[in-house]
Amino acid sequence: MLVELIGLWAMVSMGVHINTRTVIVTRYVIIMIFVESILWSIEKWTQDFEKLSPARPILTSTIYLMFPIIVIAVMEMLEPIGRKMAWIFIPFIISVPLIYTSQWTHLFFWYTEDNKYIANGILGIYPYILFGIYVLLFVNHYISYYFKYSKSVRVGILYVIIASIIGVLIHVIFESDTDYSTLFASVVVIYYLFLYMHTSKYDSLTKMLNRQCYYYDSKNRVNKISGVVSADMNELKWINDEYGHEAGDNALKTVARCLTEECGRNKEAYRVGGDEFIIFYFNVNKDYIKKDVQMMRDSLADTAYTCAFGYAMMPQDLDIDSVIRSADRAMYEDKTKIKNRIVNSGGVLHNRKVD
Repeated sequence: MLVELIGLWAMVSMGVHINTRTVIVTRYVIIMIFVESILWSIEKWTQDFEKLSPARPILTSTIYLMFPIIVIAVMEMLEPIGRKMAWIFIPFIISVPLIYTSQWTHLFFWYTEDNKYIANGILGIYPYILFGIYVLLFVNHYISYYFKYSKSVRVGILYVIIASIIGVLIHVIFESDTDYSTLFASVVVIYYLFLYMHTSKYDSLTKMLNRQCYYYDSKNRVNKISGVVSADMNELKWINDEYGHEAGDNALKTVARCLTEECGRNKEAYRVGGDEFIIFYFNVNKDYIKKDVQMMRDSLADTAYTCAFGYAMMPQDLDIDSVIRSADRAMYEDKTKIKNRIVNSGGVLHNRKVD
């Protein structure tokens, strides 16, 4: 466990793809797992006392409560728990006074004067149930965030979820006198590596899949690609020159949001250049792609920016590079039409104020 935690601390310090908030939260998780392990070792030592140590009920209660708070912190590693999710703290907050006073109320458990642990029937497993509730919340949080992504991502999700659930079942069913901080350490290491690999696939500005993923998917998922869309943002250079690069960055982020609204199992969008984007469609027909292109146009219409689009289907007798070139040609034709339409109407291409 110590080797894993020290290694994770080192990886966090070197991580360039993970944002600062995630790094800070991960370090807190590492510290909490280490503290829990120390507390468990001390509590284990007090079990050999002939008389009850006043510290033992406090140690046991603290260990019980550290499990759910670590799970909450692991959820926070993924994304901030906002106001809408603030309710998840309620079971923990209610449980704190109940568990800490259980030695005197005998609500869940207590210790006799000769240092024996007594559980109050079915209520005695409440601390484990509390832990299980937070693991289920973690699973739901994890699935809802990641399940829209590709199969390889979902396999990673499944692995972490199964490991967590097995840990809870062992904890509750077998009642093994084991320090589960080792399981926590392993799951958190795997989870962080998964976060790191997942984050490294995305362009840091637009949060679209990056050029490396584009190359990888064009080779390794080519059998499932049914169509390609090439998209190019209009007048990014003018925005940069007129309003500055910060405005250009904001424009790219807005365009990326419009292009990725329907991304999921059937669609992946990639930023392959400064203002150039490629979209792969998987196992869909031409009508689906045409409809999605129109949805992207409609979404852009509510912004100050425009894109040219071109698409090409993936016939069996063509390679992916040829299909991409066909989509690019269609996109440049669309770009020419957009410019001609604006000029013929007596307007100018950049006729809107950029935020």
